[in-house]
Amino acid sequence: MVAKKKSHRSNSKKNILVIAGEHSGDLIGADLLQELKLIEPDYHFYGIGGEGMIQNGLESLEEMENLSVIGFSEAIKKYSFLKKVFYRLLDETTHRPTQLAILIDYPGFNLRLAKELKLRGIPTVFYVSPQIWAWKFKRIFFIKEHIALMLTLFRFEEEIYNEYGVNAKFVGHPITKRIPEKLKKEPVIPEKLPDPHHGYTVGLLPGSRKGEIHRLIDPILGTAVLLHEQCKVEKKKIVFLLPNINQKEESFILDKINLVKTTHPDIQIHYLWNSSLRVMEASDLLLIASGTATLEGLYFETPMVILYKVSLFTYFLGSLLMKSKFIGLANILSGEEVCREITQNECKPEYIVSEAWKILSNTKLRNKIKGILREAKERELGTNNASKKAAREIQNLLKSIPSD
Repeated sequence: MVAKKKSHRSNSKKNILVIAGEHSGDLIGADLLQELKLIEPDYHFYGIGGEGMIQNGLESLEEMENLSVIGFSEAIKKYSFLKKVFYRLLDETTHRPTQLAILIDYPGFNLRLAKELKLRGIPTVFYVSPQIWAWKFKRIFFIKEHIALMLTLFRFEEEIYNEYGVNAKFVGHPITKRIPEKLKKEPVIPEKLPDPHHGYTVGLLPGSRKGEIHRLIDPILGTAVLLHEQCKVEKKKIVFLLPNINQKEESFILDKINLVKTTHPDIQIHYLWNSSLRVMEASDLLLIASGTATLEGLYFETPMVILYKVSLFTYFLGSLLMKSKFIGLANILSGEEVCREITQNECKPEYIVSEAWKILSNTKLRNKIKGILREAKERELGTNNASKKAAREIQNLLKSIPSD
């Protein structure tokens, strides 16, 4: 939905340009606009955002979904459209006095926009740092020149920026607020889980996208079978929980689970719809696809074996571009491979099971991993008021800008 265009020639409102190009940015933007309105009701926000930002006062000039780009080929197809949007936004800033621009994530588009905005004398806040620590580190010099304030989700990002003289402030990660809220809405796990002294609960999370589900479901279920057999020898109970949020892949996943159960009828694999956070909270160990889910696993301080399997070309390209030693966010934030990463050809049940059993069978090791994850969570994610902190930093910046 695009908000109805309002008359904007009046100077009674303080105009702030706000851009989010993806759903995750809209969630962050909605919370931020809500906090900024509490500080200064006279702000008028215009730009591009989704339903959440519109409900919090944004005059959206374009459908946010139209900005979504997946892959190189789609970027080429949408180039001329994105170029028109880009110059339309700049044109808007010439028609209405704009005190500030807040650009949320979406770095390919927003960093270019920041450069042009600076030429027009409009200072820019960038909220959600590009992953310069993983790739394209040289962007830090561009950011130093064109961004007035960088708001980071992780503490270590602020430290990197400050080391290079960039004005950056750590505000915290929104998941510290969102996870408790979402957890309340997820259904309680109906299955009876084993007592920690007599058995184990293992979460099986092959990812949410079709590609990763199809690559990881067999290695994960194969590992579950091996763990099941091991527990029979050890006379331990083991229960597997497999949550899913991709409706289109439900029948594929259920067929795979049923296939395992035909050959191992006593194995307990429970399929759960939209209950990934409940599973992470309840599990002793997660076999988990690399991605943002590992950040949620870190939030619950649950030991993980992180799995990463992509096409050979993607893996080769990534190995050339990636700066980080680690793939999983839990390890990146911990600064060490606290959760074992198993990639590509090693992503097989016989490799995964040895790491999984090492953790399950050793309570001291599990507690050590949980302790390291807890320290990383407390240090890097902050508390549950990231948007409030962000709004305060933006307000401080605005106060420091000389008025005409």
